[in-house]
Amino acid sequence: MSIKPDGPRFIFHGNAMPFGGRIEAVKGQPHFELIKGPPHSALSVVGGWSIATSRGANHGDVFHWGATVADCKGEFRPEDGHFITTIKCSIADLVVKNDPHVFVADQIRIKMVSDHDGTDNQPTIVPTEVVFGDMRLDRHEITVHFDDDLDDFPTMSQFEGQYQNDQDFFNKYQPCLRHPAGGAKFGNPLPRTGAGYVVTTFVRRLVWGEQVFQGNVLPLEGFGKIHFGEVLMNAYNRRVTMVRFELGCPFQAQATAGCADPNGSTT
Repeated sequence: MSIKPDGPRFIFHGNAMPFGGRIEAVKGQPHFELIKGPPHSALSVVGGWSIATSRGANHGDVFHWGATVADCKGEFRPEDGHFITTIKCSIADLVVKNDPHVFVADQIRIKMVSDHDGTDNQPTIVPTEVVFGDMRLDRHEITVHFDDDLDDFPTMSQFEGQYQNDQDFFNKYQPCLRHPAGGAKFGNPLPRTGAGYVVTTFVRRLVWGEQVFQGNVLPLEGFGKIHFGEVLMNAYNRRVTMVRFELGCPFQAQATAGCADPNGSTT
């Protein structure tokens, strides 16, 4: 007896990337170099299980990290005909130095689950675990305050419907949405990039020592900027980056820690 589901073919997609980055300049001089990050995992179009772990490594004196896990599962659930994509991504003991400043994190971890019913309906895609564990910059603790909007509105149509019909929700997202075409009016659709993505964040406030930053960006002169909880999403995809670094002088680089990218669609 065949257990292959009837109807359109489902195409799995999933990525887990604990760390990645590139160097742009050193002491004001162009220096283009790719950072060899830890193993990541990805799904084939038919799903399956892809897992990659590592004990840690470093790139010079700037980036150091400990154990990493990248875990992607794509499975068919015969009891209800749903396709489930589960992405887990973690990195421990992360250290980022841009002399004299130092960022450390004991643990950065994200788990996301996509549930698709195998039709043309949009999947629900939610983070089921979000951990910003014991993060510090120059020995001062960083506390990240975030909301549950991705859980409360698990499909793109639900999220966009709330944005178009709830004035408070609309107002909350104006500072943290990218507006490629300029400003927005209440009732408008979510602003999208040319590639069709909504660019936003689930982080509302950061506390660093005694300083409070509204939004998801912590800037520090001489170190650069740290972005927390970034989201790229469309009708069939939600890609979360837990931490993104924009290092400035003396060491200029771009790097990310804890990326999870689950989705799936029929064809």
